[in-house]
Amino acid sequence: MADLLERLPTISINELKVGDTIIMSSLKGSDPSQLTAISLVSGIEPLLQMMAARTAAAGGPRPQGGVDLNGSFGGMFGGIGGP
Repeated sequence: MADLLERLPTISINELKVGDTIIMSSLKGSDPSQLTAISLVSGIEPLLQMMAARTAAAGGPRPQGGVDLNGSFGGMFGGIGGP
């Protein structure tokens, strides 16, 4: 997965639009109201659709109506949450 992410084009954060779906990996800082972004990936809708289809085909439950990216990629996306 990391190799795939490395090959994606880089965009400016200003190119993101309200409503875009993103995945962000981050570290907690000493101030609990702030974090340090390690990576921020947009355009992930096809990935989410693929993972949802894979989970449904396996007959597994979908966490909170979504996709378990943490279990799918060896913990790479641990801690992902939805609004």
